[in-house]
Amino acid sequence: MPDDLLSVVSVDVVALHYDAGRRQVFLGTHDRTTEPFLGQRALPGVVVHSGERLRDAAQRALGKLGITATPPALGQVRTFDEPSRDPRGPSLAIAMWAAFPDAPALHTPEALWEPVDAVGPLAFDHSVIVAEARDVLSDRLWRDVEFTRALTGPEFTATDAVAITRQLSGHPPHRANLNRDLARISGLTQTGDAPTSGARPPKLWRWEDPTDQPA
Repeated sequence: MPDDLLSVVSVDVVALHYDAGRRQVFLGTHDRTTEPFLGQRALPGVVVHSGERLRDAAQRALGKLGITATPPALGQVRTFDEPSRDPRGPSLAIAMWAAFPDAPALHTPEALWEPVDAVGPLAFDHSVIVAEARDVLSDRLWRDVEFTRALTGPEFTATDAVAITRQLSGHPPHRANLNRDLARISGLTQTGDAPTSGARPPKLWRWEDPTDQPA
């Protein structure tokens, strides 16, 4: 088969973290430094090396955001194979998601973090990838403990749960149903009310430490 008919395989990563102070789920992008789409914002992505595992390629891609830490939760969205997605030629993009608790190490000079529900236009088909990733992750939220815990951090309030659900799904949740969902999650415990100056403090939820679980 002629080389010009071969598709390049890349990994593009939808990296998310939740900022409890601003009650926002943020998406990480960067400014491209090469053509095509020079100077435009894009998801971090790399071409997969021969024999490279997707997890390792995703870790390399996160380096474009200045992130060297291994994501606590990582998974796959789907493969994007639109023939015209890359002006350089045929390309397959395996979209991955990575979730991080908020931490100073995420806020690097390379990373541009903006609310996931208010992302501006992105290079290639990355806006489509983000939209589909939100659908996938909205479905996983409160069902996939690894993903959910990575996003919320060790503890969160009921107000945080509402904000995260709304921003991933695009619509506000039914609070009573959400509370029932939280109460059914193994390893998640309601620990009273969160400190607040308001008249009605939100409930505080805390993940059990895995090291405290019985063998």
